[in-house]
Amino acid sequence: MKIFISHSSKNKIYGEKLVELIRSLGVKENEIIFTSNIAYGIPVGQNIFNWLKSQISENPFVIYLLSEEYYESIACLNEMGAAWIIENKHAAIFIPNFDLSSKEFQSGVLDPREIGFYINDEDRILSFVQLLSYYFEITKNTVLISQSVKKLIEEINNIENAKVLVQPISKIKPIEIQAGVRLELESTTNNAFLEKDSLYNKFLSSITSKKMKDDELILLHYLIETGTLKLKKGWQEHIQVSNIKEWEKINDINDILSSNYLGVLNRYELRGFTKISAVTSSNNPKEVIIKDEISQNLLDLPKEVIEIVQEAVKRNYFEHVEEINKDDDSLPF
Repeated sequence: MKIFISHSSKNKIYGEKLVELIRSLGVKENEIIFTSNIAYGIPVGQNIFNWLKSQISENPFVIYLLSEEYYESIACLNEMGAAWIIENKHAAIFIPNFDLSSKEFQSGVLDPREIGFYINDEDRILSFVQLLSYYFEITKNTVLISQSVKKLIEEINNIENAKVLVQPISKIKPIEIQAGVRLELESTTNNAFLEKDSLYNKFLSSITSKKMKDDELILLHYLIETGTLKLKKGWQEHIQVSNIKEWEKINDINDILSSNYLGVLNRYELRGFTKISAVTSSNNPKEVIIKDEISQNLLDLPKEVIEIVQEAVKRNYFEHVEEINKDDDSLPF
């Protein structure tokens, strides 16, 4: 049996802390499925949806890391539904401040009467550890268990405190120093936090404002469908184009992407959505990768964005022309 942590990528940091706790208790690396970390995630070259489906069908112990963002994610709700149908053993863990009276939680497939708990509830986490011990080989050292749980609680509380610190106190506020004299006070928002967030927002804005062409949207569809994050270029470009052509053929999509692959890739690079991940011996780029700020959110795209991508795909479906049966002697009129 494995542990599958079903979560929104926007709550990745809480999932990482859970993984650290579980690993510290003795659960093996290959017994954990956590898609926000490549060490516990999808093998290279696998279709992400098919892979997740196969993992869920193997009856893992599912940890639902529930939050407002979880219920806003179509991918998360699909995971929940698939696991619920198979009746996996599971535990519901809430991120801090999750509203248990929310309509989404009360009307979801998980029975709200079942006992769940907040991730920073020390006593309940200890009970959760005991539950895990029924299915996995974990340490019986009570001191180590206590230390690991206390470390988790401390780190979760630090995360919550940090959230308060990065909240924008204000935009630019005028302060009266004395009559006739004014100073401008800059917002105390954490600039690094905003910078990271802004690339993903720029990515979404490029789609919703219709700045992306169909071939760029279809590349995004290709990335999501195939679970691909790395794209070949330079002398390896023909390999990537060949893969895309096969994908287009299988999915009945026009060759709009494969025929203009380099142009599409260049536009992604110019927009700052990719970075070089491998170079040749001559230091020429041979591979690029979608930046983390974007890739970690690809399974949690807003509904509006998903619809725009799907419309682009529909516009470029290959129309099959019915062939006239050459053996048919009847006249065409």
